[in-house]
Amino acid sequence: MTRHTLRIPVAFIALICFSVFSYSQRTVPGSDKINSADLEAHISFLASPSMNGRANGTKDLDIALNYLTSQAKLLGLKPANGNSYYQPYSLMKKSIDPEKSEISIFTTANDSIQFREPMYQLFPTGPSDFEIEGEVIFAGYGIRADSYSYNDLEEINPEGKILLVMNRSPLSEDGSEYRFQGSIWSSMMSLQPKMTFLMFSKAKAVIIVSDPKSGYSSIQQQHPGITSELESLKYLKGSKPMIIDMPAMPRILFVHRNIADELLKGTGQSLEKLQKEIDSELKPKSFLIPGKRIRITEATQTDEITMNNVAAWIEGSDSELKKEIVVFSGHADHVGERGGIIHPGADDNASGCAAILEIAQAFQSLEKKPLRSLLFLWVTGEEIGLFGSQSYVENPLFPLENTVANLNMDMIGRVRGAADTTENTPMTDETGLFVITGNQSKELVDIAREVDEKTVLDLDYSLSGRNHPLQLFARSDHYNFAKKDIPVLFFSTGLHTDYHEPGDTVDKIDFAKMELVTRAIYEIGYNVANRKKRIVVDNPFSKW
Repeated sequence: MTRHTLRIPVAFIALICFSVFSYSQRTVPGSDKINSADLEAHISFLASPSMNGRANGTKDLDIALNYLTSQAKLLGLKPANGNSYYQPYSLMKKSIDPEKSEISIFTTANDSIQFREPMYQLFPTGPSDFEIEGEVIFAGYGIRADSYSYNDLEEINPEGKILLVMNRSPLSEDGSEYRFQGSIWSSMMSLQPKMTFLMFSKAKAVIIVSDPKSGYSSIQQQHPGITSELESLKYLKGSKPMIIDMPAMPRILFVHRNIADELLKGTGQSLEKLQKEIDSELKPKSFLIPGKRIRITEATQTDEITMNNVAAWIEGSDSELKKEIVVFSGHADHVGERGGIIHPGADDNASGCAAILEIAQAFQSLEKKPLRSLLFLWVTGEEIGLFGSQSYVENPLFPLENTVANLNMDMIGRVRGAADTTENTPMTDETGLFVITGNQSKELVDIAREVDEKTVLDLDYSLSGRNHPLQLFARSDHYNFAKKDIPVLFFSTGLHTDYHEPGDTVDKIDFAKMELVTRAIYEIGYNVANRKKRIVVDNPFSKW
C-alpha cells in the first residue's frame, strides 16, 4: 500500500469527522442573535441598585416593566393585549389596621398599658379580625425535644391560657451556638417543630418574641423577609384568599419584646435572666405570670392594588397553525428592600427577563417566522403568590386550548459556588441546567433531550416531579399553566445561597453560560413551534 493510496481514506475520514462535529455544533436559525453582551446589558439595568429590588406595587417595578415594553417595541414585537403591551389585573391586599389593633396588659388593680407595636400573625395564615383575652404563661422557647428530655410545657397546664415564648432554641452563653444539635433547631428552622407542638397545646394563643441573645427587639428587625410576607394576605380580586386554619388551634403571633418585658415586670424575673437559666441548665423555667392578663385585638383593612403583566407576540407563518401559540414566561418582580437593604434580584429573575428578550430577538430575526405564534410573557406577583401567571391563565390573551406549551425561565444565570452544596441549594456547574417537569408530555421532554444532544449543556431532570422535597415544580409561574393541562418545562441553573439575599448581584452572573442556556431554550421553543403536529399531552395535570 502506497502513501498516496492511504491519503484518500484519511481525507474521507477527516471529512466525515468534520461533518459530524459540524452537525453536533449546528444551531437553528436565529440562535446566533443571542449573545452574552445583550444579556448583560439587560440584567445590568433590571438589577441595578436604582431599581431597589423591583418589589411588587412599587414604582421601581413599574420602571422595569416600562423597560421591557420599550425593548419589545424596539424589537418590533406586537402588543398582545389589543394596542397595549400591558395586561392589568387587580390584587386584594388584606393587612392589619394599625389604628384599630393593639395589645393591652392589665394588672389585678385594673391598671392597663396599651401597645401599638406591629404584630404579625403566623397562624392562621394572614391578618384577621379577632379579640382574645386571658392569663399568660411564660413557656420558655415553647419546644419539646425528647432526645434532650426537654419540654417547656411539661409542668404547666396551657389550656385556655396565652403562652409567651421566645424565638429560636437554647443557646451557648454568648449566643453563638445552639445547645441542641441538628439543623431543625437552628435559627428560624425551629419554628416548624415548635408550631407543630404548640398548635396542640389547647392554648388560646401563642405570642413569640425575639430572644434577648439575638440582640433584636422584634422579628421585624431580626427577619425582615419573614415579616414582609406575614404583614398582609394577598389574593386575586374575585377569588378567595388561601387561608390555612384549623378549629380549636391557637392563634400564633410575633410581637415586640416590649410586651414580654411588661408582662414580666414585678415578677422578680426578666427575659434575659430566664433565657440564661434555661440555656445553662437546659431545664424549662415555665410559670404562670401572676396578677397579669393580656388582651390582643387585631383588626384588618383591605386595599385593591392594580398590577400589570407585560405581553408581546410574534404571529406564526402558517395560516392554520398560527392559531396555536407557544408561551415563553418569566417573572419581572423581586423582593425589593428588606430591613433597608436592597435585594437586587439579578438572577431572580432579571436573568429570565433578559433571556426572553433575547429569545424574542432571535425569533424576530427570522425571515420566515415559525409555523406557530409565540407569546413572550413577563409576569408580576410571582414572589408573593404566582399571581401574574394565575391572572393570565384565568384571563388569557390567547385561548388556552390553543396554547401548545409553556417554557418558563427563573434563575438561569449562575454557576455552583463553594457554599452551594446543601440539599436546599442544588446548583449546576458551568455546563449544567436543571429542567423541571411534571412529564405531562413525553414529546416535549423528547424535544428537550434532542436539543441536549446537540449542545455542550447537560440537562438535569433530577429536581422534577410533584414529590421532590424542594417542590420546585410548584414554585414558579409554569405551575399555573400546568394546572390548565398545558405542558411545561421550567429552566433554572439552581438555588444558590444568594437566593432572596442582597448578594444576588449582576457580577455573579456567568454570562457565557447564560448565553448557552438561552440558546438551548430558544432551540427547544423553535422545535415546538415548527412541528407539523401539535405535541401530545399524554399525562395531563387534571388526571393526576
